[in-house]
Amino acid sequence: MAAQSQTGPVVSVSYDQSSDILTFAFTPKPQPAVAEEAGDEVWVRYDPLTRHVVTVEVLNLGARVQAAFGPSLRYSERVDPDRLQAVHGLVLEQG
Repeated sequence: MAAQSQTGPVVSVSYDQSSDILTFAFTPKPQPAVAEEAGDEVWVRYDPLTRHVVTVEVLNLGARVQAAFGPSLRYSERVDPDRLQAVHGLVLEQG
């Protein structure tokens, strides 16, 4: 992205286990956007007119976690309301 993009607060976070993609959405509803690879398998979708970021997608999350923390790391999905209170307004969805 040649010009600097802008983001608002994260509206939702979703993880698609079958495709192993973590998505951060910055708009409440999907909208047309241009996609560019911002880093190795990290895609940013943004509105080309306003330069506002619509989504950020992290591909191959499982491999990234394993590379960062080692093959013995095991994680499972859970929602702990007490821990999530610190992230006010964040909606977690599994896609």
